[in-house]
Amino acid sequence: MSATTKRCTHSGCVDSAVARRLCRKHYQAAWKAGELGAHQKQPPRLRNRTICPPEHKHDGSLVCYNLHQCRCTSCVEHRAATDMQRAKLKAYGRFDTGLVDAEPVREHLLMLGEFGLGYKRVARIAGVGITPVRNVIWGRQDPGPRKGEIPKRIKRENAEKILAVKPDVSLLAAGASIPSRGAHRRLQALVARGWSQSKLAERLGIDRGNFGVMMQRARVSVALHRQVEKLFEDLWDQLPPRTAWRDSIAYSRTIRYARERRWLPPLAWDDIDNDVEPPVQDDEGGIDEMAVVLAMQGEHIRLTPAERRECVQRLHRERWSDGRIAETVGCSSKTVERIRAELDLPAHEQTDLITRGAA
Repeated sequence: MSATTKRCTHSGCVDSAVARRLCRKHYQAAWKAGELGAHQKQPPRLRNRTICPPEHKHDGSLVCYNLHQCRCTSCVEHRAATDMQRAKLKAYGRFDTGLVDAEPVREHLLMLGEFGLGYKRVARIAGVGITPVRNVIWGRQDPGPRKGEIPKRIKRENAEKILAVKPDVSLLAAGASIPSRGAHRRLQALVARGWSQSKLAERLGIDRGNFGVMMQRARVSVALHRQVEKLFEDLWDQLPPRTAWRDSIAYSRTIRYARERRWLPPLAWDDIDNDVEPPVQDDEGGIDEMAVVLAMQGEHIRLTPAERRECVQRLHRERWSDGRIAETVGCSSKTVERIRAELDLPAHEQTDLITRGAA
């Protein structure tokens, strides 16, 4: 419709036309004067009825009908069915827009981006379009006054699919770069078990000097991470050989080296790749039963004071000597004596300990 047909045709009037090509004021004046027949009606508005390419989702969304003005049979039927379903839900009081807050989705996408998964890769894995994923991060890219605006809400089904994508190394290419936290923690856990860094470097096929440099880097390749992950799965529950004298010395030095740096063993982590810190008890003075059992089995577990007292109490009940308890729990004999005094536990007779094989 041209600009002239939108204005009142009365001489000197610049108001918008509402009927018979006249503004409201002149229309009422002509109606009272009986002169409406002298003016022609506005021509009918021409609708640009287009048909989108067949690869578009005509019956899967309302984009073609609303945005592209497509009026094919599939678009018209889908629009009618959507309107009818919306009207029913509103009548039943169960209407839901299907939109959720987009901020958690945006934070999840940024986390995946830091891990190495771009938004296009995430969209393909999640099975959603690239446009809604891109808009959540970078804002709307369509030209217009809303360009660059980050949407505050997103479809619930898209949000659930995107949040279901986890930072899995198997989704990355071998040459991609990822944070080294998971690889470092696995190697440190193996060192805490007694595996020397020289033996680990040899098994990974890395020079001993390059191994130390790698342990200082913030990122590693996916290929190296997979090697470390495979090595960790093979060795986490095994101790290094200690029959030879040199192996025994290396084992003792490695254990001491890991303790000085407070490197944690494998079982100290719930999720060794994603945990910010090792899990701790929520309530003060709580006891982790698994930590107590592992400590009594000789594992080097970081114990709380309450857990250490529980270990001493249980091992004292088994007629263990103070020295053997201290060696197993990982503390000094003086500490065991102090705990016994706090718990009012008597010292065992040496002959009784020898008879029971616990000395």
